Amino acid sequence: MARILIIDDDVPFRQALAKHFELAGHDVRQAADGDSGLRACARSPADVVLVDIFMPGQGGLKTIDRLRLEWPGVKIIAMSGVTSAGTLDVEGHAIALGAHRFVGKPFEGAAMVTLVTQLLAGAKGLPPT
Repeated sequence: MARILIIDDDVPFRQALAKHFELAGHDVRQAADGDSGLRACARSPADVVLVDIFMPGQGGLKTIDRLRLEWPGVKIIAMSGVTSAGTLDVEGHAIALGAHRFVGKPFEGAAMVTLVTQLLAGAKGLPPT
């Protein structure tokens, strides 16, 4: 069982994704923006944080940067419905800031559970499943 934090301003999406992780036996917390997500990590650090890139308030890129600085061991998955915004390569920037993976929306919840399982297995020195 892992501690998962989902940071996304889309409430139905966040709740549906949380349900997938809960059914897989994980402890899931949710936050609506980067600031509340960072506060949630400060209260109880997560093993994996899923971060939406575009949110009101503190967005995902700044949140990824702060997560990496304050909790260097946390696994981070960036999520977004777009891979570029103007001249900004969203996926490349998220990875450069420290996200382990970038996943484009929409995606299947079960696929995200599998990705998290693989990231955690790699973190423990085991080959990905």
